[in-house]
This record gives sequence, structure tokens and C-alpha cells, in this order.
Amino acid sequence: MRRLLKDEYIPFGTQYYRAPSPHRQDWERDLENIGKLGMNMLKFWVQWRWNHPEEDKFYFDDIDKLMDIAYANKLKVMLNTIFDVAPAWIYRKYPDASMLTLDGRRIGPQTQPHRQIGGLGYCFNHDGVMEHFFKFLQVTIQRYKDHPALAIWNVGSEPELTSSMAEMRQYADNAEKMGDMLCFCPNCQKKFRLWLQEKYTDIERLNEAWNRNYQSFDDAEIPITRNTFNDMIDWRMFFVYTLGENVKRRFRVAQTEDKGKHPLMCHHVFIQGFPLVSTANDPWNVGQYGDLHGFTQMDDAMMTDILRSCAKDKPVISAEMLMLPGYTLDLPPVIDENDIKRFIFTGIAGNQKGFIFWQYRPEILGREAPTWGLSFPDGSETPWLKSWATVGRVVQKHAAFLLDAKPVKAEVALIYNPENQIFAWMSTQNEKSATDSLLGTHKALYQHNYNIDFIHPKEFDLNILSNYKVVYIPFPYCLNEKMCRALEAWVKAGGVLIGESYFAGWNMERGFHEKIVPGYGLHRVFKTRQGVVNPAGEDGVEIRLCKDMPYLHSGEIFTGALVQESLVCEGSEKIAEFADGSPAATYAQYGKGKAVLIGSYIGLVFQRQGATNNGEFIASLVRMASDIQHPQVDNNVKARVDVLQSDKHEIMIIVQNLTGRAVEVTVRIPFIQPKTCKEIFMDTDLTLSRYDDGVSTVIKMQAKEVKVFRG
Repeated sequence: MRRLLKDEYIPFGTQYYRAPSPHRQDWERDLENIGKLGMNMLKFWVQWRWNHPEEDKFYFDDIDKLMDIAYANKLKVMLNTIFDVAPAWIYRKYPDASMLTLDGRRIGPQTQPHRQIGGLGYCFNHDGVMEHFFKFLQVTIQRYKDHPALAIWNVGSEPELTSSMAEMRQYADNAEKMGDMLCFCPNCQKKFRLWLQEKYTDIERLNEAWNRNYQSFDDAEIPITRNTFNDMIDWRMFFVYTLGENVKRRFRVAQTEDKGKHPLMCHHVFIQGFPLVSTANDPWNVGQYGDLHGFTQMDDAMMTDILRSCAKDKPVISAEMLMLPGYTLDLPPVIDENDIKRFIFTGIAGNQKGFIFWQYRPEILGREAPTWGLSFPDGSETPWLKSWATVGRVVQKHAAFLLDAKPVKAEVALIYNPENQIFAWMSTQNEKSATDSLLGTHKALYQHNYNIDFIHPKEFDLNILSNYKVVYIPFPYCLNEKMCRALEAWVKAGGVLIGESYFAGWNMERGFHEKIVPGYGLHRVFKTRQGVVNPAGEDGVEIRLCKDMPYLHSGEIFTGALVQESLVCEGSEKIAEFADGSPAATYAQYGKGKAVLIGSYIGLVFQRQGATNNGEFIASLVRMASDIQHPQVDNNVKARVDVLQSDKHEIMIIVQNLTGRAVEVTVRIPFIQPKTCKEIFMDTDLTLSRYDDGVSTVIKMQAKEVKVFRG
């Protein structure tokens, strides 16, 4: 990061300008105050519609002025190029520019609460629109590449298919809304068939996957129902490809024009906010490009781990920190210093190197007004603006350490599979079945102080599994043959595999349901196969533990959802059972490794209902089956402990009280040496005492308090 920015600092600042807000008469006073508060970076939006109002006319007076004011106040700038707001003249020039829904409705141009100037709705597969799209990017970079205030180009602000039209995402949460699915225009249909030809190369391979008897790729029909899986999965993954190619071209244009003078990046929202089915948003698809990568940070630790995982060794930053979201009369609760610390130090613990708050002044336009602001609407200081500045100054004091420090390597991984997200939407009418399963499983492990990575299917070619001791796959219905073969070999060599119901039940290559589940022969790994399956019912299904585990005792109850999959042991041990005594979870040795199978969906329940024992069971499985060293908190107090280390053996310990009450936290941390650390905000000492192969300490914390120690 230091090399990319050509200086030693943590980017710490705020989004400021999304034309035409704030008003021009406020710019000088605001930017002067931002500089005085100790911030060092601003983000300005350069918007296609606003800054290119006529086909042969560009308007940059506002950005020119703001860049000069920023430079005068020694503030660095991230320029965000915003493309989803297409100019009015685009729609006049190309009457067929708009996306079409399944039911034939032409989308846009329209506004949104966060795109008040309009222009939303064009199709990424319209070649004429795209040529003007990239021309605008080219002209923008040519204009500002030599401005002394410019620090970072952000050429992809939340790239996604529905182009910020929130209502067009709803069908991912409700399959009955398929009439809103995008995009069914002739350009998309034509390019989809070309994409199929490139993917399958031979019509017989497509016929095998879709179970059809097409004579040519021209015969391939566009899926319009969710009744068959592989054709619809291909249709939605085609748009993931479309979006990825668009972002790749943005970087190519930016690299050509900027000539390496500034780092390039984009930032994403993960499936919690942008469902893959409707938005085609896959972080691995866009995170592969650029010099650094970012995300829109919400109050969700899984997003941080996804960001780090998809960016690999690139520096990562919070490009939009959402802490005061709301709408007119649907106002957010105010935030305090601990809220700000939680966001920032959750990010720092996940290896983030920068933080940009959304936004400085509250919104004054549309339904987002008057929320989202660090300041009051008139620009005066709020208590949380002062807290933001305080935290920023302290973080900046430790910039040299933070730029080099890294979190402890994750030895647990969850698998995120975009095709499985689509499968979940089709099979349950809701993509959230898979999303909430991931969220709940992650939350359970996070609360027990495991570091967690995510693995994408495309990474299985890179021997990715060798980096981990445990791979946990919630809602694992749709995998593929390559993944399953790799998992089998990895378990045989010593890995620990944990999975939920209907593991690899769908055969992706041949488009049919497996006759034996777990599929692809993995029943031999789990030494268990599926028996009778009943629905779990609206209240779920009770599962009783058959043995003591690290965080639960024999006889304790946790809950499954969607299905009650009675398992048949074929050399495995029953570790939990349903009310009828049939196995609900099994444990087996396979080669040098271990495999655990659960006959229901338990991460989903933990996410949706906060069922404590579900979380304890998830964490118990990982701890029981592996020897992963990680911080532990006595008496199962819910506190998150993270450790950063530098090559100079310096450390930072971040402790978050995850409860709403005062607690005394007894922490045991392996892999570090006893020493005295200081709390970086209060300058108080923390003495670490030797404990087995690590250290221990006791920390008193107020409700939701965050403490950060440096040694």
C-alpha cells in the first residue's frame, strides 16, 4: 500500500461530492474543516450523465474546482467514475438502449434515492452505448491524470447488472417476481448464445448439461422459468461474465490512459446487499483487476473476510463505510465512538488499509435526505464527526505498523459458489437460503475467534485447499465435479471437511440429481449416505447431541431448517440424532482426514433466529475435528479477539465486546510472547502473562466497547 500511494499514510477520509450535492457555496469551508480534522482523503464522483451532458460536450467545471480546493487543503482525492447514470442523449440516440424485463417492460431511464440525477436502465450488452461509456472514461482520465491532488482511480463503484435500481433486485428474494428479471433484450439473447458456444464448444456438451437435443447453438432457448436448473444457472452466470468483461475493459482503458501514474481499483457489495441472481455481482469476478480492491462496508464481519479473500494479496480498503443509512423519516440511530471503532478495527483486523466514510454532509436530495452525514446538514460538527476525527488521528499514528502488519493466517475456509446461490434461489424461491447459511456459519466461527477465508470455485485450479485445515460448506447442494474431486483428495491427505444436507446433490456437468447423496462419490468420504428425508416444518426440526463437545454437552438441543435428512452410517459415528433416533450428524475418518455431515441446515437457523446452540455446535465441530490455534475467551463470553503482527515482531491486539452488557474478558492467545501493551486510545497498560504456548490476560469492558492494544 505504501508503494502504491507513494507515501506512508492510511487513507482516512470521506465521500464528499455527488453532483449536484453539496452546494458549491459550501465547498471551501467544508474541505478546509475536513483538513483541520486530520482527514487526508476525499472521494468525488465523476458522473457520466452530469459531466457529459451532450454527445460532443463535456462539463468538468465542478470537478476542476473541487480538485483545486482539495489540493490547497493538502487533501488527496479518490476519483469515482460513475457510469450507471447514462446521459439523456444516450437514450435518444439509441432507442433500444434500455434493458428489457422478462415480461417485456423497458427499464429506465429512471432515478433512485441514491441516483437523483437519473439515467439508470441501459444494457451492458448494447455495443453502441458501451463505446460512449468507455469514451467518457478515457476523457475523464486524460483530464485528471496529472492533477497533483489525485491519489486513486476508482473505475468501478459497486458494478452490478441492475445498475443501482434496487427494486430490480427483489426477484432474488422472491422467485415469483421473475417478471422483473434482467435483461431479455435482443442483444443479450444473441450474446448469450455466443457465450454458450464458447463455454461448451460442442453442441453435444450443451445437450448433455441441459438434457436437450438441440442441433445448433441457435436452437438454445432463453430460460424464462425456474423449472430446470442448468439452463437458468448458465443464463444468470452469463451476466456475471458480462459484468466481468465490462470491468476488465474499464481497467484496460484506465491503464492505457493513466500510464501507471496512479493505483487503480474498484469496490463491490457482497451478496448481503446485492444478490447474485439479480445483480450478477461476484467479488472474485471483479476483484482480480487493479492494484487494490475495496468494498462498501456494512456492519457485517463476513464482508471484510470476503474482501480480503477475493483480493488475495492486494491491499484492500473500505471505499464506502455505511454507518448512518436511512431515508426521509426512516432515520438511523446516532452512532458513537465505539460504533466507529467497531467498523474501523473490524476492518483493520481483516487487513484493510484505508477507510472512506459515506458521507460528509447529510444528503439533501431525494429520499435519502436528510440522512447519511458525518456533519449536521449545515456543515457544523456532530459528536460523531469529532469521534471519527479522533479515531482517525489515532489510526494515523500507527500507520507505519498498520501498513505492514498482517492478521494471523486463516486455517478455516468457507466455500462461496455463485452457481449455488442461483440454485438456492431456484430450489427454495429465495437466494437468502444460501446467503443466510453462509452468514450464520461465519458468525458462529467469528464469535469463537476463528479467522476465516472464503474459497471460490475458480480457485480450485490453484491447489487452494492446501492452505487450510478445515473447509466448512453450508448449504452445499450445488458443487461441481472438479471441486468434489479436489475435496476428496484433500480430506484423504489430512483435511477436515464439514458439510450440511444434500451435499453435492446436484450433478452440474450432466444436469441431473445424484442417485446417491452425498454426490460425486463423496458418500465414501463421509462414510454416510442420505436415507429418508422429511420436511423440517415451519418451526424447524430438533436435533439432539449424542456426545459431549467443546461448547455443548450430550443431550443438548439445536435446530435444523428446511429438511430432516436421516443419515445412514456406513462406517461413520453418529454424533447427533433426530427425535426418532436416526442420525442427524455423523463423523468419519477418511484417509488421514475427517469428514462431518449434518442432515439439515443449521447455519441458516443461527443467522435468522440467533439460536445459540446452533452457533455453539458449528464452533464445536471445528474445534473437535482440528488443532487450529486461535484466541479463546473463558466462560464462552462473546468477545472477538484479533491479533495483527509485523515482521518486526510488533503486535496489535483488538478486543471487541460483542454483547450489550459490561463483561470481564479472560483471554488466552497462542502464538505471541509475553509483553506489556498499551491501549492506543487511553494509554493504559495491558500485561500479558505466559499461558501454555501463548499468553493470557483479563480485560474489563463496557457494553459494545472496543479496545486496541499495541506492543
